[in-house]
Amino acid sequence: MERQLINAGEWRRYWLAALLLTAVFMVIEIYPLVKSVSNHPYQNKVISKAEAAEAAITFANGETGLSFEASRVLHQTNKLLNGYLSKEKLLETYEAKYGARYPADTFQVNLDQKDGRGYGFVYVHMYTGEIAAWKLDISRDGQLSDEAQVLAALTDKLRSRDIDPGSLTLEGRNTWQVAGASIGKASLSIKAVAQENNGSISVVEFKPEFKAPQDYISYVTKQDNLAKWLTGVGYVLFSIILGILAIVYSILYRKHTSFKYGILLTVVFFVAYLIMNLNMLDGGYAASGETRLPQGFGMITLVVTILLAIPMVGSVYVSIVGGDGLWRSQGRDLWPRPSAPGFGDYVWRSVGLSYLFALGMLGLQPLLFKALELAIGTWSTTDVMMSPYNMGVLWLMPVLAWAAAISEEAVFRFFGIGLLRKWFRHTFAATIIPTIVWSLGHVMYPFYPSTTRLFELMVIGLIFSFIFVRYGFITAMFTHAIFNSIAVASSLYLIGSAANIISATFFIVLPVIIAWVLREWNKRAVRKGPPSIAANQYAGGPQAPQ
Repeated sequence: MERQLINAGEWRRYWLAALLLTAVFMVIEIYPLVKSVSNHPYQNKVISKAEAAEAAITFANGETGLSFEASRVLHQTNKLLNGYLSKEKLLETYEAKYGARYPADTFQVNLDQKDGRGYGFVYVHMYTGEIAAWKLDISRDGQLSDEAQVLAALTDKLRSRDIDPGSLTLEGRNTWQVAGASIGKASLSIKAVAQENNGSISVVEFKPEFKAPQDYISYVTKQDNLAKWLTGVGYVLFSIILGILAIVYSILYRKHTSFKYGILLTVVFFVAYLIMNLNMLDGGYAASGETRLPQGFGMITLVVTILLAIPMVGSVYVSIVGGDGLWRSQGRDLWPRPSAPGFGDYVWRSVGLSYLFALGMLGLQPLLFKALELAIGTWSTTDVMMSPYNMGVLWLMPVLAWAAAISEEAVFRFFGIGLLRKWFRHTFAATIIPTIVWSLGHVMYPFYPSTTRLFELMVIGLIFSFIFVRYGFITAMFTHAIFNSIAVASSLYLIGSAANIISATFFIVLPVIIAWVLREWNKRAVRKGPPSIAANQYAGGPQAPQ
């Protein structure tokens, strides 16, 4: 009798679960997102980077009488303030009261003086194009040391922001506290520097900023250090160990597999990995703040990315080979050969199942975050490294989803679980350690406490493990890719533009395209090949573990 990937009863249960959890996703995630956009004072319409650059150049030229040009436009964020406001549920209050004059998120325009003698950073409001802050290094005449002179130079700029110069109290060198301007325990301070420039006085630095309270900053610093430690020891170290073991077991179990296996998928991962990292280059620039990076930073990053890609790609490849050998030695075929008759139908049904699982997990994830918010007070903040506005080519952002799906399923599920099942002789026990290691690779995301994603992804990871063990590698990988793609697509749909919307939609339906192509190719290959008693060997796919 032909084996079935999934029986009718399972289809019904998964359909019902997917429909229910999709409704949860729409209510908890999508509806509030749409509502926030519709209620946003600027309808979430962000100005273009070209407009931000033009505004910054016009301002800097007018402020100094010099000539500037823009070298780079980045999304910059006040991560500490956004996190504090999120934790205290003050984001909407802040936006309504202070967002127009003191935005927590801006476009940072890096400027260079055309004669090469100076440079600067101008921060532009992302919705209005107004200048929010700036720092210009233009003069060789030195700073004004008299605070009274600096305040006199600042008067017009303060009044334009409805700040009474008399409300300022000197807090430190070049820094003033603004009386009466606060939200929660965060208070407004202004850093300002004035210089003589060709006989006139210019305000070369003006930075109004709401600063999160010190106890919050100290807590976040400790949590960030914890996240770095967990990532370094729990994720990086164990990933290296898994990579070494994958090399060993791919050799030891070579008679059960082939070193030709997984080459195509590894190449796809390599290309996706390069695109992903190079596309996030601006995130690195933004994270450096006002540090002047060398002109060859981009080339250095390219070389480093390629060098790092070598062990990453190698790890994925040997994990596929070693994992295949381990599972076949245990009598399990969790990734049927593409040339096998029935493979195309197996992939087609796997993809259908993957969409159901992905939709269900999209609804489960916000429930997990709600539970963690109640249990440990989880909150999130912004991160320039992951900002869609710091993507070189925004519509390529979904490539990140596929690179992660391929590598993580290959290393932690296909090889990791296969190895530990060989050692422990128990499937569930074998899923625990790889799931913990995989989860620890996400603790540096901007969620606090830093263990938030560890707890959340332990649940998600065990579900991925169940999908993998029960329905095979292809189902797990496509589930992961669809799950990630829909999450990324929501950002692209929100930002808008034809290219972003087309790309988001394409990557969501890409598994269907791949499955259809493989099914048609497999059908033609079978018709051309000789009859085989194994004609239906892979029509159903992996069986449930015993």
